Amino acid sequence: MASKPVIIAITSDHHAGSTVSLCPQTISLDDGGYYGASEAQRWLWANWGDFWHAVRERVAHRKGTKLIQVFNGDLTEGDHHKSTQILSGNPTAQAAVVNEVMRVPLALKPDALCFVRGTEAHVGSSACFEERIAEGLSKDKRPVIREAGTNNASHWNATMEIQGVRLDFAHHGKFGSRPSTKMNVINALAADIFTEHHMEGRQHPHIAVRSHMHQYADTFNAYPTRLIQTPAWQLKTAFVHRISTTGKLSHIGGVVITIDGGEYEVEPIIYRPDPPKAWSLE
Repeated sequence: MASKPVIIAITSDHHAGSTVSLCPQTISLDDGGYYGASEAQRWLWANWGDFWHAVRERVAHRKGTKLIQVFNGDLTEGDHHKSTQILSGNPTAQAAVVNEVMRVPLALKPDALCFVRGTEAHVGSSACFEERIAEGLSKDKRPVIREAGTNNASHWNATMEIQGVRLDFAHHGKFGSRPSTKMNVINALAADIFTEHHMEGRQHPHIAVRSHMHQYADTFNAYPTRLIQTPAWQLKTAFVHRISTTGKLSHIGGVVITIDGGEYEVEPIIYRPDPPKAWSLE
C-alpha cells in the first residue's frame, strides 16, 4: 500500500511579545490598557495568515496528505538584556500573543506538532516557556510529539524518519557575517553534521533544519546532509541594527517540506519587506 504524502510546515523565531514581531491588532495589558500593533507588525500578521493559507492549499492538493507543524525555537521574546522592544515585561501579555499566533496554524488541525527549544534569553531557563506552551497544548489533546527518554513536550534536538527520509531539527544554526562568506559557514555546518554522525556510527540525516539567524539559506546537494536555515517572523531589532554592517533585512516566512513516495521537495515561502525609502531633497 502506498504511503500517504506528508507535508512538514516549519516556522521559527516568532519572538511573540517583541514590538517588531508577530502581533494581532491589539493585546490587552494588565492595568486595563492595551498594546496596538504597528504598521510593520500588521504586515507580519497578514503574511502569517498567508503562509498558513499556502500550507492549507498544499495539503488539500494531495489527497490524504498528513500535516506536521514544526516550531523550531524562540516562540517568545521574553524580557532580556534590558530591551525596550517588548510590548510588556509581564509574561501574561506575551502569552496572549502566543495564543493568537498559535490559533492560526492550529486551525489546520495538524496530525502532529513538534516544538524545538530556542534561546534561553528568549524562552527562559531550559526553554521553560516553550515547554509550558507545548505541554499545555498536549493537555488540550493536541498531537504534540513528545521527546523520547524524558517525555518532555519540547525538544532540544528533534529527529524524524518519514518514508525513509531522515530529518534533524535544532534551533541554533550558523551564518557567515558577510554576504560573500555566509555560505562557507553553512556548508561547513552541513559537512560537520554529516561527518559527526558517521564518526559516531549513526546514519546521517538527509535534511538538517536550523534557525536563529533570521536568514534563509539552503546547501542543496553540496553534502549528503542538506542544511536548511529557516527565515524568521521578527524584523530587525536594535541589536541587529548594531551588528549588521551591510543593511541586510530579516527574511520573513517559513519552509514547507513535502515527502511523497520517499522523495522530498523543499519549498521556502519568503516575504520581503520593502526597504526604507531614501530621503530626497525634492
